[in-house]
Order: sequence, then structure tokens, then C-alpha cells
Amino acid sequence: MENTLNSPIGISDSSAPKSVSQRIPGSAPLIQTGSVHQQDLQPSPINPDWILEGNPIARATTLAIAGDKTLSCAVWECHAGRFKWVYGLDEIVQILEGEVVIEEQTPERKIHTLRAGDTAFFPDGLTTYWTVTKYVKKFAIHRNIRRSILWRAKRKLRHLFGLVPKAGMGCYGVMAHMEMAAEAISMA
Repeated sequence: MENTLNSPIGISDSSAPKSVSQRIPGSAPLIQTGSVHQQDLQPSPINPDWILEGNPIARATTLAIAGDKTLSCAVWECHAGRFKWVYGLDEIVQILEGEVVIEEQTPERKIHTLRAGDTAFFPDGLTTYWTVTKYVKKFAIHRNIRRSILWRAKRKLRHLFGLVPKAGMGCYGVMAHMEMAAEAISMA
């Protein structure tokens, strides 16, 4: 019988890979597999300061995560509401169900309507307004670029002085999810 790891955030893997630094020298990388069922999605609240209208309820689960924590994929769903979203990392999405209207908070203020089958890329640092009329479910790939300590210190100072909007939980706390998932995998 296979030994399956199920973390509290949805990692499900029958061969629980270890991070690059924890692998036995000479061992091959392993495949992570995941599956999404409604019961696997965990509450993933939107920053209350970002909610503009309604009471959007969001849930998510991380499906897989790279050993170096720079790449992950997840499923996220949200019910009706309008909210601001600040991206703290790069995200590519594929809409699985429903529809969302997204307004870029740029000088052009472009508006995009995404429906099932549509794909979009959201770069780190982008601010958007999301309007979910009924329901939306997406598959997302997240890429976190490792930044130098100097770059992170400068960004933190700019946040403290209000020069850059704080990303808050952006990408539904994906970094916290990634760290917890990696820890759960390494303990297997």
C-alpha cells in the first residue's frame, strides 16, 4: 500500500519528495501529484481591508510545490464580491468555472473578463480590482523570485513609509502555504 501524505493545505503525494537540499546525493527528483475535491479546499480569507463590496468567501489548496519554494500550483475559488488584489509574486491562472471581471489599477485601467477556459498572467507588484458576480474557480501557478537581502530591505522600508502598497496575504498567502507544505513534505 502506498504511503500518502496529506498536508492541511492540500498537498497529496504518494512519494513525498524532499527539497533539493534534503535529497540523498545521487537520488532522482520525484513527481508530486495532487487532486482537488471540495473538502480539500481550506478557508483562504481575502484581506478585509481589500473588500470593496459584498462578502466574498474564498477557499484554496496548494497542489504541489518545488523543492526550492520558488514555484507552486494551487486551486482557488471565490463566491460573489468585489475586492482589491495586490500581487506579491507572479501568477498564471486558468479559469476552471465561473467568471470574473478584473480591472487593472494602471493608468490604462484595462478591464478583462475571464471565463472558463481563459488564461491570464498577473505580474508581481500589479494591483487589480476583482468582481466576482456569482462564483469563480481557478487553477494557478505561482512563481516567487528570490530577491537579494538589499532588495527586500529597500522594499520593506518603502512599505513602512507608505510608498508601496503592502501585498498583505496576496496570492492567498501562497508563501505561507508554500513554507508549510514544504515542511510537511520534508517530515514524511
